[in-house]
Amino acid sequence: MTQKPMSRINQIAYMVPNLHAAIDWWTQVMGVGPFFIFPPFDVTKGDYRGQAHIAEFGAAIAYSGDLMVELIEPRGPSIFQEFLADGKTGVHHLCVFTDDLAEAERWVAERGGQRLQGASFADGSALAYYAMDAAETVILEIAQLTREVQGLFAAIEQAGATWDGMTKILSLPAA
Repeated sequence: MTQKPMSRINQIAYMVPNLHAAIDWWTQVMGVGPFFIFPPFDVTKGDYRGQAHIAEFGAAIAYSGDLMVELIEPRGPSIFQEFLADGKTGVHHLCVFTDDLAEAERWVAERGGQRLQGASFADGSALAYYAMDAAETVILEIAQLTREVQGLFAAIEQAGATWDGMTKILSLPAA
């Protein structure tokens, strides 16, 4: 059996209609925080259901232990917007990290995964989303991240480990 060319599942992503309201809920009800709200993404290339398209959305992350919790607010055509348009909220996808996106995509496709959406970023990071079943009830995100983004995530994870339980939003950690 070929070795899996990616990490364990390390993120759970939720689609939300309002990012700030979701952050309030997650910090106050679930006790997860603080959240880091991403600035606008510098996407250089994207695809959505086989067509060139750059999806627009807002996103925030926090950690619960070593599990990343991502909140996504769709802002236009995307698999994210489809989810909310179907009247759904909540868990949308799981994420794994890889050092070789092309190899991970091959591995997932060999197991029946169907690419739904993807993006490449100016910093060299890239993402791809795969439906792992025909009904698209299990979606897997594969992320190849630069060392800088990995460092940012590590800083956010550390902030979660020492969280005061009150601060809702974290400023960008110094580089």
